[in-house]
Amino acid sequence: MGRKEKPVDQSRPARGRLAVHLRGWRDAAGLTYETLARGTGLSPATLKRAASGAVVPRRTTVEAYVEGCGGEQEAVRAADELWRQARVEERGRLAQLRAPRPELIGDEGDLSRALEVVWEQAGAPSLREIKERSGNPLALPVSSAARIVNRDAIPADEQQLQAFLTGCGIPPERHTPWLSAFEKVTRRSTAAAASELPDEWGRLRSQVVLRRLQRTASRLLTDPSTAQPRHAQGSSDQQWRHFLSLLEPAILEQIVGSGVHSYLASQAARNGKAPAQLGSWQPDYLVHHNGQLTAIEVKSTSRPSGRPPAGGAAGVAPHTPSGNGGSPAARVPPLPAGPSHVLAAAT
Repeated sequence: MGRKEKPVDQSRPARGRLAVHLRGWRDAAGLTYETLARGTGLSPATLKRAASGAVVPRRTTVEAYVEGCGGEQEAVRAADELWRQARVEERGRLAQLRAPRPELIGDEGDLSRALEVVWEQAGAPSLREIKERSGNPLALPVSSAARIVNRDAIPADEQQLQAFLTGCGIPPERHTPWLSAFEKVTRRSTAAAASELPDEWGRLRSQVVLRRLQRTASRLLTDPSTAQPRHAQGSSDQQWRHFLSLLEPAILEQIVGSGVHSYLASQAARNGKAPAQLGSWQPDYLVHHNGQLTAIEVKSTSRPSGRPPAGGAAGVAPHTPSGNGGSPAARVPPLPAGPSHVLAAAT
């Protein structure tokens, strides 16, 4: 069996319990570290260090150790719990954090703090580990997980929230209060942004912008190349075209401009941003239409000396929620717009 091991370092009780647990599995299996190393693919030195009590090993090392000694799924879960306790003890941050229960979350800051607590309670697993254990890795890129745990962002949508919770060990059956909190927070943010548009938005109704909007609307209504396939057209399409053709140019301009502004503001709020001062630079709308999609690109047509306002679509700047929470970068989904869809993109 080789040289006798040193006694377990008990300077940290939770870490010591994990080491004793691992040694117990190896003793019961009657394996040397060399034999266990061949079965796990880890080095003998790594396995010895994991069972020394001097450090908290990686969770994957703990799981491979127990599996290599013949432990099954239930045994691995028990070892995972000891690892989690050791990590919480080692980091020592959980007792310092304050966050409401999911049912009491009121704003983005509350949600951001609560998700940080979830991560710490899980033992602060690595970002890649959260993604791999999320059950939906496509919904939770490592960069997004980093923004969440650093409180630079809240999840971009419900799928990302659920992926993060699952990756931190919260099973789907316990996601309901979190989803309710997320819906409340994002709904409130959208409503607040829509009611807090600054007066500077009025500058967007400059004659140059309005004329371009008018020409774009007229082109979309009359250009045969933009028409949808015949089988996709219906009476509703014709009625909308007839209705728009009856509008005065000024009214049409106001409708298009106001609709674009409202849409961009709502998407900014959904993704944790808020309207900001536009300064002396003006956004310009360039519209592309292929019969199925309408893309609205927001660009700067002029720029004063120095840097333009930071932010996303139409002068929308990043917003840090109350309580040092955070919100993600904008994700703009398709928006139904009569016979076509509208996509807004910042460039």
